[in-house]
Amino acid sequence: MGMRVRILNGEYNLRADENEEYLERIAGYVDNKAKGIASSFPHKEKEEIGILTCLNIADEFYKLKEKNRKARERIQQLIEKIEKNSK
Repeated sequence: MGMRVRILNGEYNLRADENEEYLERIAGYVDNKAKGIASSFPHKEKEEIGILTCLNIADEFYKLKEKNRKARERIQQLIEKIEKNSK
């Protein structure tokens, strides 16, 4: 699947196995993040805004990844507790 999206006043061609709705949501998310950073740092160049946007999204990703890991650990602990108590 391929389509053209607009992010921070630039147009980009995307190609992915996902559907157009998904690609539009992803591009919209990145665009909103980039615009938020651009409004906070109006003197920054587009490249710097792109890097800051990537860092912000990577920060969100790693925090969610850690939260997911902790939730999986907790689920495993609960499973072990249930198995222990059912014997």
